[in-house]
Amino acid sequence: MQMGAFVLDKHRFYFIIDLKAFERRLTEVIDKLQPTARLWRMVLIVISVCTAVGAWTWLWDPTTTKVSFSQSLMNHPFFTISCIILVMLFLCGIHKRVVAPSLIASRCRQVLADFNMSCDDVSFYLKSISCT
Repeated sequence: MQMGAFVLDKHRFYFIIDLKAFERRLTEVIDKLQPTARLWRMVLIVISVCTAVGAWTWLWDPTTTKVSFSQSLMNHPFFTISCIILVMLFLCGIHKRVVAPSLIASRCRQVLADFNMSCDDVSFYLKSISCT
C-alpha cells in the first residue's frame, strides 16, 4: 500500500514539473510575440489613419465629382498610396500578426479546458489544477 502511494506521488511530481515547464514555455512564446504584435499594431494604426485622412480629403474635394474615378485617384496620391499599402498589408497577413498572442492564448485556453485547467491573459499561469 505504501509503495502505491509513492508511485502516485512520483507521477504527481512529474505531472507538476511538466505543467511548470509548459507554463514557462507558454509565457516565453507570448512574451516573444508581444513586441512584434505591438509594432504591427502601430503600423496598422498609422496606415489606417493615413487612409482615413486621405479618404476625407478625397471625398471633400469638389473636383472629385467632376473628373473620372482614375483621374480623381491620380489627383490624390496620398490616399491612393496609403490605400494600396493598407490592402497590401492585409494581403500579407498583418491581421494575423496583430492578434497572434491573443490567438495563441485562446487556443491554449481551449485545450486546457479539456483538462479542467485555465490560464489568464496577464500572466499565463495555470490555474485550478486537479491531480485526481
